[in-house]
Amino acid sequence: MWLGLALGLPLSALFMWLAVRNANLGDVRDVLADARPLLVLSAVVVMGGVYVLQGTRWRVIAATPGLPRRRFVEMVVAGVACNNVLPARLGDLFRARWLGRDAAIPGGRALGTVIVDRGFDLATLVAMLLASAWFVGDAGWLRSIAVGGVVVIVVLAGALLFARLYTRAHPRRRRMQRSRPRRIVRDLLEGLSALPSGRRLVDASVLSLAAWGTWALAAWLVGRSLGVDLSPADVAFTCAVMNLGVAIPSSPGFVGTYQWLGVSALGLIGIGTDSALAFSVLLHAIWYVPTTLGGGVILAGRALRAGRDGRKAERRGPAGISRGGHAP
Repeated sequence: MWLGLALGLPLSALFMWLAVRNANLGDVRDVLADARPLLVLSAVVVMGGVYVLQGTRWRVIAATPGLPRRRFVEMVVAGVACNNVLPARLGDLFRARWLGRDAAIPGGRALGTVIVDRGFDLATLVAMLLASAWFVGDAGWLRSIAVGGVVVIVVLAGALLFARLYTRAHPRRRRMQRSRPRRIVRDLLEGLSALPSGRRLVDASVLSLAAWGTWALAAWLVGRSLGVDLSPADVAFTCAVMNLGVAIPSSPGFVGTYQWLGVSALGLIGIGTDSALAFSVLLHAIWYVPTTLGGGVILAGRALRAGRDGRKAERRGPAGISRGGHAP
């Protein structure tokens, strides 16, 4: 956490300065004040659909039918809320922990499903960037994002292939004799090797496209509310750049980085700095505020349930025997 803050906060401050240095903040405020409330509310509702689709996709990847879709959606939103206030994307690690507990599966395997889930996001966004960049323009930083995304996909694909080959060539034996770190690594490899195939692969891919298409629709609604007209190629390009670019180390919630990415992406398609900055601020707000509040409520609910379960276990005592001496 400290390392994430030490790296992220200065970079976020730098990117925020880059985003606002050529903007007239008074004009930006005026653009935001003229936003059409109905379209903004519609964008908030549509953005909520992104997390429903992502939670559904994660459930397909995890292949744990005992857990309902609602639980996966809650974990996704709570993970985003943690990323909003904590550095280094710790929310993704918490997601793995929650899945391991709720589904009663090893933590390493649960982490593997989160990595694969993020891999689908990455592949979809890189495809959107490569498809839309032809209609937008070219820039050095844009090529860096595209090349970086492709490199990460190749590395991830290599890791998945290695995990599958290793687990097939070395069947699990003597689980209890392994040290804890080795068990965790083995569980992680098994989670990575369980890449969806057949119908599950198709379902996960379709859900990924639907999720980011829904995000793009929310961004289009935000643009319309501010009088910024974006074509389908423009909004796909903006979606890809803003969501791939936040991989850059930044402060919790991508403050500063998000604004610079929005201004830079829209600048390539001819949108002025003031309107582009207003767009990035409003787009950031329509997902940051609801997920932080909603995720906080979900986390509080999980804490209350954990407290109740702990008190019940304490009353039962060891081996499920109640304090009165009778088995429940």
